[in-house]
Amino acid sequence: MTNETKARMVANAAFLNIQSKNLTRDRILTDIQVAADARDDNMHKLRQLRMERDTRARHAARAAPAKVAPARTRKHTGG
Repeated sequence: MTNETKARMVANAAFLNIQSKNLTRDRILTDIQVAADARDDNMHKLRQLRMERDTRARHAARAAPAKVAPARTRKHTGG
């Protein structure tokens, strides 16, 4: 055993406990940030794809001839 005093050993144990908690907290926060970044990247990608799809749909609608609805005929019910 070394010549460390009891107070020194208690202080070292407390420091290691705090350090361990901080490392765990940092790891958890990093994992949360990675998940949030992945979610944001995916959301941005999907938004871009949706905007491109909508733009293509608008261009196609402009290029397509206007559809004319057929005239409705009234059915005559004898009476």
